[in-house]
Amino acid sequence: MARQTGIIGIQGTVGGLVFSKNGNISQKPASNKAAFASAPSRARTRENAAEFGLAANYSKLLRDSLRVAIAAASDSRVTSRLTAKMREVIGLDDTNDRGQRVFDATNSAPLLGFNFNAGAGIGQTMYFPYEVTGAGADVTMSIPALNPASDIAAPQGTTHFEVVFAASSLDMEMLTYTNAVVAAPLGILAVNSLALVNQTVVASFPAAPAAANLVVGVVGINFYQQVNGKFYPLNNNSTNPLAIEYVA
Repeated sequence: MARQTGIIGIQGTVGGLVFSKNGNISQKPASNKAAFASAPSRARTRENAAEFGLAANYSKLLRDSLRVAIAAASDSRVTSRLTAKMREVIGLDDTNDRGQRVFDATNSAPLLGFNFNAGAGIGQTMYFPYEVTGAGADVTMSIPALNPASDIAAPQGTTHFEVVFAASSLDMEMLTYTNAVVAAPLGILAVNSLALVNQTVVASFPAAPAAANLVVGVVGINFYQQVNGKFYPLNNNSTNPLAIEYVA
């Protein structure tokens, strides 16, 4: 192995030679791109790579479609966790061959319950009953009763909270999405406010989503501290839960 010991340091690749930081010089390895693309021994690797790339695209599409809600309630590993979940859904495709399997909305059940913020679970924060249903162009969240004093486990320092509800329709083939509009959200409420009963929040699409589309509804809660009339997110959103509570 040759060693470069002169006063002029060289690092990187020059003319097919790789100059290391420690002075060692080695031959640049030949590219295995052609082998990866055609070698029979790499078939499983190619299939896995193709489906992983597709899962990453699906994950990004879902995150983009709900980015406002996710921005207030997500952890540092949400991208990899959601991609793994999308990969699981792709694996349920029993029509196409390995490496060519795709997302089928009829297989979307594994997404139900996915928590965007692993450090803050809905089950440990929101104790009031609710149901999310879909019909036509609407996805509806129904809350029979909500008593903030007993039904919400608010972190210390919280003065106000906001129930989050959002929905999106995703075309997984074209990688496009449409957001539903929530015309009358519950808004930001004081933690000592009076109990609410029979509340309905509706997220409406411009038209009923196509049957092949994935329709997702998420539910969560944001916590705030009011100071001088302004609402400040609590604990950098680390305590805000958000989960997928409806898929179709």
